[in-house]
Amino acid sequence: MCGSLTSEALVTMPDGSASRVLLFAPDDADIARPLIVIWPGFGVGARYYRPIAQELASRGFPVAVGELRGQGSSTAVASWSDRWGYHDMASQDYPRTIRAAKARFDLPSDYPTVLLTHSMGGQIGSIFLSRPETADLGVIGMMGVGSGSPFTRAFPNPERRRLRIGGILMGGVSAVLGYWPGGRFDVTPYGRQSGVHLREWARFGRTNSLARLRGQDIDYTAAMQELELPVLFTRFSNDEYCTVASSRALANLIPKAFARVEELPGTLGHNTWAREPQEISDRFELFVAEISPAVS
Repeated sequence: MCGSLTSEALVTMPDGSASRVLLFAPDDADIARPLIVIWPGFGVGARYYRPIAQELASRGFPVAVGELRGQGSSTAVASWSDRWGYHDMASQDYPRTIRAAKARFDLPSDYPTVLLTHSMGGQIGSIFLSRPETADLGVIGMMGVGSGSPFTRAFPNPERRRLRIGGILMGGVSAVLGYWPGGRFDVTPYGRQSGVHLREWARFGRTNSLARLRGQDIDYTAAMQELELPVLFTRFSNDEYCTVASSRALANLIPKAFARVEELPGTLGHNTWAREPQEISDRFELFVAEISPAVS
């Protein structure tokens, strides 16, 4: 099978949790192309992205699909005592996953790497790109699909109203319990999530700011303003969860990256593109060609 799953790598986080990174070897190993690391959206496990990972591998890319903490194969379970936020995932999960993928593919640590992110994965990815580790890891750019800011002013009603109410509700419950509960009480499709992450997400929605993240070791607001790596944010015209204004609001946080926002025609919405990968794979391949004509 073209671009079939080759193996998995176990990645352990500082809190003791672990997740499995899905690895897809390129069909044509003689063509040197950047490593692609796919990052999921909120409440979506890594295995959902197998079709697009297989498609990209069939085009000659080595591909890894990471896991957001607490989702999919991740053993982390959000609780009052086990909480994480944007900073934890940007500074721990993203670099550790990339290193694990390169070790399994036998690639040098600074091998050229491009992120393909979905929704929340692009929010965290934008923070990660501003960190010093990206240079050591050879990260050369990021393309987001349905990735934008939850800034409520970037959405028309009734979605704006839903986001405002959801931010208040989820932030409040998370403050009391330390986490957002999944199961039958979950009014969102996100499942059980860390209270720290959800409160930061709710504040992001109110202010369009990623300042004062818990545990941050750098000034992310300042670092993101200095980011110069190429970034492309895309969304399909029928994506209700990520408007053009939402993507622009996220792009505005990284002004020196000259992040482009592009609306794609079609009805693949917020999630379906990962299962019907042809169109996004075509656009992503063009983006990679623009930023990395060749890999030596």
